[in-house]
Amino acid sequence: MEIGLLIRYGKLVPGREEQGMELFDETVRYCSAKLADGTLTYFEPFFFATSDLGEESGFFVLRGPAPSMFALMEEEEYHRLMQKGSMLLEHLRADFLTVGEGIQVELERIAKVRAELGI
Repeated sequence: MEIGLLIRYGKLVPGREEQGMELFDETVRYCSAKLADGTLTYFEPFFFATSDLGEESGFFVLRGPAPSMFALMEEEEYHRLMQKGSMLLEHLRADFLTVGEGIQVELERIAKVRAELGI
């Protein structure tokens, strides 16, 4: 089963804008390599057009087989990029996503629990 990873970030830390832009490029290269080697099945960066741009300026969506995604999150390079992000970006956050066939599994689970609870 595949899972997703949503990595969100806010504005660049003042005075570290150039390093923050370099981190964006480095992250795109890292994720693109993971897409090319099959670790990821999907990767795309996004910027918000509307939002509280100080709090949320953009995000990355990554998707892949659960074992590969868990392994990726244990890699030293992933931790290094996240650590750099915590020093160069405001409001850095990473969240797992239910995707693909996991959506149907979750819907079935909800239906079973609703039946169990009589609601």
